[in-house]
Amino acid sequence: MGKVQDHKRSAKAKRQVDTTTTKSADRDRFEVEGVVEECLPNTMFRVKVTESEVTPMIGLTLLGTLVGKMRLFRIRVLPGDYIKGYVSKYDLKKCKITYRSVKKPSQSN
Repeated sequence: MGKVQDHKRSAKAKRQVDTTTTKSADRDRFEVEGVVEECLPNTMFRVKVTESEVTPMIGLTLLGTLVGKMRLFRIRVLPGDYIKGYVSKYDLKKCKITYRSVKKPSQSN
């Protein structure tokens, strides 16, 4: 490549920001794991929290909804499924479901 293309590439690399190193969004939310207790209309669920970064959240029942690829690819979630998600620090009664598993978290296979 010529000098102009190399110069443009280096300038573009300087402009790009690596979002994986910044944790600004993580300060506003925390991860939770739980079990789906009940299915509600509009891809909403009652989720009982089993593990959380914040200990007072354990045992609470939250209103969860599907987000991201779960909604895009219409991933089915049923009562009894183990889920992972996150809760905003601004609304502690709602959670966003990001991952679904039928197995218990302690099982491995």
